[in-house]
Order: sequence, then structure tokens, then C-alpha cells
Amino acid sequence: MENKKKKKLSKGAIVLIIGIIIITIPVIVFLGIIISAAINTGKPVVGTRFDNDLNPAITSSVTSSLEKSISNLSDVDNCTIELRSAQYRVAVDTKDNLSSERIQELAVEVYNIVNKELPVSTYFTATDSKKMYDLTINLYNFVNGEDDNMIFYILTKNSQMEAYTLQCVSEPLDEDLAKELRGEIVESQESQ
Repeated sequence: MENKKKKKLSKGAIVLIIGIIIITIPVIVFLGIIISAAINTGKPVVGTRFDNDLNPAITSSVTSSLEKSISNLSDVDNCTIELRSAQYRVAVDTKDNLSSERIQELAVEVYNIVNKELPVSTYFTATDSKKMYDLTINLYNFVNGEDDNMIFYILTKNSQMEAYTLQCVSEPLDEDLAKELRGEIVESQESQ
């Protein structure tokens, strides 16, 4: 019988084997994630992100009633309301000749009409245990970006906010910055 000698691994070989094992584990996990994603590509994600939230729900009959109530205001041409992904969007087309102050007052009137039908404390205020709807009311006299007489207000009440905010987005908050961005300041400095 021959006596076989066992070969010992050198320290370098042991370090190399351990290094390969350490590198192989994350590579296998990463490849598993890539293969899983490739297999599930094109399939819809099933589920809802609002389980046990948005209660009570806003019904289409209440939405129709609100559209009629807001459209019947004397300074309103048209009103459309849509509910998208827990955001209640009210779009109000006002009379073209209204002043900025009147549209601002009208924004508060529309908010009060919505609050009367859908109490803000119930439908548009979240609690620790459930999410609720966000409210956005857009009021505009006409939509024409080229006309300087366009007036556009946005009233926002997110469910996490205590009170609504109202902003005229057709007027810049910083007129000098707006002129600089439009290039008006540069032109006036070059002409001097």
C-alpha cells in the first residue's frame, strides 16, 4: 500500500477561497433580484395603498352636487371636479373680467361650499390612524399663458395641514427674480 500524503493548503489559497465565497454571496443575491424583476416586468402591482383609509369615502353623487352648486355661482362659467389618487381637484373657470381680489374671494367661497357638503375636518384632515383626501381648488379667469391679464389662484388643503393656503400663481412672488429669469433685466442693463 502506498502512503498518500495529504496536501495542505497554503495561507494564500485559504484567503483566496474565503474571498471568493464572500464575493459570491452578494453576487448570487443580486442576480436573484435581477431575474425576479425581469420575470415580473409588465405585470401590474396588485393592491391598494389606501386600505382602511379614506373613510368615509367621497361619492360621485356628492361630487355632482358640488359641481352644480359651484357652477351656479354668478361669477363662475364652469366647474369640474375629479378625484384622483386621494386628491379631490376642483377646477373653477371664472368670468374673464373678474379682478384678482374677486377671484381670491371666490376661492374662499368655493372652499366654504365644499366644506358645507364635505366637512374639511372629516374628509380632508388625516388622523394618526388613517389618511384622508387632499383638496386642491384651482380658479382661473382664462388659460392663456401669453396674456398678462390671466389670473390663476390655487387653494390647497392637504390632509396633514391644519388650514388651507391660497396663492396667486399667475403673479410672481419676487418680481425682480422673475424679470431676471425672463431676461428683462439683462436687456435693460445692456441698453443703458
